[in-house]
Amino acid sequence: MTIDVYWSRSNPICGETITMSPLRFYPPEPLMKHIDYKEFFGPQVSKCPAIIDDLKNIFVIKSPVDLNIIITDNNVEIEGQSLDFAQAFLGGPQGKAGIHQLGMGYNFFAEKSLKVTQLPAYYDSNGFTENTHQITASFDAGRWFRTSGKPTFVFKPGNRTISLKEGEALMYFKFNTDEKVKLIEFEETPEMQKLANICATLKFHSQGISPLAECYEYFDRYNMRRRVLKAIKAQKLK
Repeated sequence: MTIDVYWSRSNPICGETITMSPLRFYPPEPLMKHIDYKEFFGPQVSKCPAIIDDLKNIFVIKSPVDLNIIITDNNVEIEGQSLDFAQAFLGGPQGKAGIHQLGMGYNFFAEKSLKVTQLPAYYDSNGFTENTHQITASFDAGRWFRTSGKPTFVFKPGNRTISLKEGEALMYFKFNTDEKVKLIEFEETPEMQKLANICATLKFHSQGISPLAECYEYFDRYNMRRRVLKAIKAQKLK
């Protein structure tokens, strides 16, 4: 059995005037293609079904740019990009922990209910994964339509440096299903952005945080899955 999952590059805006071309965004890559798992795990472990089955339906999100950032008490050193881009792409720290969310993203949407989990790139070792703690998250990609695929992290204690290299892994997405996932790309359009905005603004006029279960109820009530799928299938890239 196969489940179709539609995806797009979200054409993020890093600040009010700084944008990044979607040409820079790598397609999500299956983890089992990203790493040579037989060599990585060795002849014995690579035959363990509990481990190998877990690799299935995990996809890798890669960095679209080179960027080195060194933050000190009195200064921010930038290499590889302009200061304006680096500041917009990194984003300001949020909350007590100083959470950052990179100015990039992907959209995922499924034809039926499907839990998707954003994970750290724990099989990769690079200047981003080694220096940050990444924030995990899960949502139902068949009952919600908003930009996901945004690397979200805090610096590890005592560290204020990250190094992004174009093409290196930033995080993983796991589709929690026993079915084979088929990724189908679609072109993001103003209509798609309007539909995503319907979800993004749902929290307005509510007290506190709306739980996902409540968001899904609103989504179903408005028949959003039909609306989203109709728009997506009109913009599939073959």
